[in-house]
Amino acid sequence: MSTQKMQAQTDSVQQKFFAEFNRSVEALIERSSFFNKWKPGKIDSAVADKFLANFNVLVGSFPGLIALGVSRSEDEDMRAVLAVNLYQECGEGDVSRTHHAIYRKFLATAGVDPNKAPPENFTSEWRSSLRGFINGTPSSAAALGALATGEFLAPPGLTRIFDVIKPLYPTADIEYFTTHLALEVEHIEEMAMLLSRQVQGGVTSEEVVEGFEFGIDTWETYFENLSRYLFN
Repeated sequence: MSTQKMQAQTDSVQQKFFAEFNRSVEALIERSSFFNKWKPGKIDSAVADKFLANFNVLVGSFPGLIALGVSRSEDEDMRAVLAVNLYQECGEGDVSRTHHAIYRKFLATAGVDPNKAPPENFTSEWRSSLRGFINGTPSSAAALGALATGEFLAPPGLTRIFDVIKPLYPTADIEYFTTHLALEVEHIEEMAMLLSRQVQGGVTSEEVVEGFEFGIDTWETYFENLSRYLFN
């Protein structure tokens, strides 16, 4: 097969993943009670503070999940892409520039103390569920699919979240929701390209989709629990 034809097939698979995964993410957001209630002008600072403190735990969990994905990589392509993602997540070696540090800077400038968050356990269940799947699935492609869910969910999800909190914290440093979010868009493109190359290399689309849908189910459970935690 010519290089040109192989590239065309890779592009076609990439576009298929883009379309299918974006539809799945949008469907989650549309049916989510959290996003249906999280609307501009409908959320006060007390609820927003509670959300932001809870979300801090998730942001701090992302590097460990990516590192687990690196450990599951069975080829250099997957390992290299996830390793770069992890390096960026970790501030490219600068601890003051990790994504978690950037988020904590937002919290500090917004006057939100994450240590005052009310106790809950569903965030730990979210993390344990993803860790268990990534570590336990026999398919590295499925593990990659589960990691991809968070990447595809980040831009539309964080954009909706930021639309609500921006007017509530007018003096906060918003880099996490702007420059960092632009990087997440790049990660989606990189992830979709990697997934398509994995399929071209012999893994099945079904393996990838299985992992992605597990991720969707896990995130949906998190958001439903979060909705009850915030609004009930």
